[in-house]
Amino acid sequence: MQASRSNQGMFWSQAREVFEQIVRWLDSDSICGLEHSQIESK
Repeated sequence: MQASRSNQGMFWSQAREVFEQIVRWLDSDSICGLEHSQIESK
């Protein structure tokens, strides 16, 4: 059971990192001037 919890922790850790990358990108100047559809496609 412990290995299962460890795997879940690693999964959520990786998912959180991807989420944080998306937030940083959305907060950056690099999206200025992009259309809504262009942002969604990324």
